[in-house]
Amino acid sequence: MKSQNGYHWPKALFVLSVNLYEVIAERVTAFENINMTHGMVSGVGVTVARSSSGTRSPDKVLQTFAEHLGMLRERFNEEWGLVAPFYNKHCCPSINEPPDLPVGGRDLSLFIVDYSNLPSLAVLVTNDSPIRAQFAVVYGKDGSIANPIFGILESLDAFSVKANFQLSLSDGKTDIGDVGIFQIPDPQTPNQLVVYQTAGALQHATAFDGFKSFNMIEGRKFDAQAWHLGMTLTSVQGKFHTTNGILKMMPDVPGDSLFVADLDTLHAGSRSLAIWFSSNGMIYPAMVSWAEYDESNRWKVFVRYLTQHTIEVLDQEITCALFGPDLTPVFAPPPKPTELKEEFEEQLRKDFQTDPFKAAVIAANLKNMPSLAIPEGYFDSKVKTLDFEDGLDLYVLYHHAQRKHAYQNKRIFEHVFAGAERNIGALGLLSFDTVASKLTYPAAMTFLLSQERFAMGWAMDGVEVGTGHNCLIKHEQEKVYIAGEIMFEGDERVRFNFLSGTFTRQIIPLYDPGEASFHDQWIGLISALIGKAWYSQLQLLLHDKYKALLKVPTVTYTDDVLIPFEPPVQSTKMAFCSSEPWMQSCACIASGDSNFNWCKKLEGKNEPCEHDDCQPSGR
Repeated sequence: MKSQNGYHWPKALFVLSVNLYEVIAERVTAFENINMTHGMVSGVGVTVARSSSGTRSPDKVLQTFAEHLGMLRERFNEEWGLVAPFYNKHCCPSINEPPDLPVGGRDLSLFIVDYSNLPSLAVLVTNDSPIRAQFAVVYGKDGSIANPIFGILESLDAFSVKANFQLSLSDGKTDIGDVGIFQIPDPQTPNQLVVYQTAGALQHATAFDGFKSFNMIEGRKFDAQAWHLGMTLTSVQGKFHTTNGILKMMPDVPGDSLFVADLDTLHAGSRSLAIWFSSNGMIYPAMVSWAEYDESNRWKVFVRYLTQHTIEVLDQEITCALFGPDLTPVFAPPPKPTELKEEFEEQLRKDFQTDPFKAAVIAANLKNMPSLAIPEGYFDSKVKTLDFEDGLDLYVLYHHAQRKHAYQNKRIFEHVFAGAERNIGALGLLSFDTVASKLTYPAAMTFLLSQERFAMGWAMDGVEVGTGHNCLIKHEQEKVYIAGEIMFEGDERVRFNFLSGTFTRQIIPLYDPGEASFHDQWIGLISALIGKAWYSQLQLLLHDKYKALLKVPTVTYTDDVLIPFEPPVQSTKMAFCSSEPWMQSCACIASGDSNFNWCKKLEGKNEPCEHDDCQPSGR
């Protein structure tokens, strides 16, 4: 399966869970065809300063991948300033002697800039390997912080990041070697290493064994929970080094806080192992019997905990903060999955003439769904590297004024609410049926719902010129609730997703019940909205009058990428090269180590890429 922007998402390319040395051998074999002049092998460092648009460089490739996952440009620049010099220290034995890897990660270490705020840049360092250091982007955790999921930049001249690598420390194995996950040190305090997790620390899960005699947690579940929490264990003297990693990631942990291994089990009424951060500053292995939500994101709990030789029960009901095994705070229980959809349908029941699109916004506001304006810089200067399978590697800057091209080709549809300003040139969206009748199938589009409109952009290829999410809003202050892609497949089937690094990935963290609940709420509403707004109110009135049969397509949510990542079609080439002069500066092509103006390259000329000129007024 290939993701948006051309990334390949293979399954379990690199799962470090069996034998460290076998995995390292496989990885070296996989990269044996890399030219020995590449930086990963020969020891060529990278430039810390961001390169110009005319130069092809690894920071641009990493930025495209990270922004696809929701990282904003400002944060990428900050993290690049940390990760680049750290990589240079470890990558290049021919330049200088690389520093020793830390205790707990002597064989292999994954260094992450900010594990508590993903996606985040990282460096994977393997000791005694010809490929000692590689850039990475960590973007997920499979169940706990012991199982980071990340993409790898195989070499400094690679044009894309390969995704779905996983480092697994929590599978119960003890023979994977000295492997750890750490934070890239702050240059101001280089000797203060923060430890997120090590394989050795997981062996200390036996500290929970005192609870086994209760037989209250099934054996396999008990072991799994203990492995998840083993990294946070400390002795009374604070001997376990992982504690500092926890406190660094969660600097505001209040007294009487519980880190629970299995929240789903606890919510279902069963027991779970936990770590109790007591108000006296001590940290104990614990077992939670039950937890009930109180208020202000705090929970009433009943806890047993282990001292060195005894099991004690708190002699009174306490109220505490609750955290999951990945250090995520547990807020109020999530609403039922259909809550937003039901509010939307209630708005329509109140008045048959209610605009379904407006009803969706009203429902979102009543249920406190977050909305967000476009991130700074994305309205007129977002950039992407696009590596197409035919060898065409483009580097494109996206400016909202490019939507003029989409207007001219009747590629943008919008339903604007009363009082909002419409985009002159966009086609009206009275109902989905009226749009579907103008399409050739299958038709893949971007879409968004904002406080001012519901809009869609019909993309012709993987470049998406003029139809990206930054071209569907009118101005930079317009706040968006949800964005993604939608695929019309005749009048039988409609599919949609929520893939949008510009909006959805930025909005999700604002929703306290969490990402899963956020998706549940919007899947229900968008599915219902497409069905309710498939026909106009006039068509529905005629249907009632004449009892005509109105067929509505099947609507489903998918995690699949829906806009095909295909090379630019002729109309895209014309948009850049044969429309307004400033548009020629927006599309560049990689050639060797440089980026050149794509339009001039098509003419056989080599002119440097000048993204600064990609604006209607020129430089």
